[in-house]
Amino acid sequence: MRNIAILGASSFGHGPWRPGKKVWSIALCGSSTMDFRQAQLDEGTTSVISFVLLGASKVLVTPEMPVTLTGLSLAGVRSTKRAQAKETPPISARGLHVRALCIFGALQITDKG
Repeated sequence: MRNIAILGASSFGHGPWRPGKKVWSIALCGSSTMDFRQAQLDEGTTSVISFVLLGASKVLVTPEMPVTLTGLSLAGVRSTKRAQAKETPPISARGLHVRALCIFGALQITDKG
C-alpha cells in the first residue's frame, strides 16, 4: 500500500482496513496521514516506510499498539507523542515498525487524531 502527497495532502486508513505487511508513505512538500487505529494488522510486525522532504507525515495508532520508530532526520524531526499503555503488550502482539527519513520535514506518531 502506498500513500503519496506531492504539493498537497493525502490520507488513508479511516475505519477498518487491511494494510498488508508493508506500507509506504511519501510526502514531498505535502502532508501524509496514515490511521492505524482500526487497522486489521497481519501476524507479526507491519513495516511502515516514510520519506518526508519539506513536508509532514502523521501516523495515528492506539495507545496499546506496539510501535518502533527508527530512521534518520536531517534538519527534520521524528517524534512519538502517545499516552502510556495500561499494560505491556505481549511479545506476540501485532505492531508497527516505522522507518523514517525526514529531510527538512517532520514525522509524528500519535494516538490523538
